[in-house]
Amino acid sequence: MKCPVCGEDVDMFDICDNCGWQNDGPEEKETNLKGPNKMTLKEARKAYKSGIKVV
Repeated sequence: MKCPVCGEDVDMFDICDNCGWQNDGPEEKETNLKGPNKMTLKEARKAYKSGIKVV
């Protein structure tokens, strides 16, 4: 599957080697904060595009 932040290949529930986002699975929501990520998916996408570290 593709990382929902940067689009690189990543396994379900693994941490993306490219951007550092931990994939929360197929039902991941853009605005929910859950799991080990400190940003929402929407915040992480914006940070990645701006060159800010995704946490």
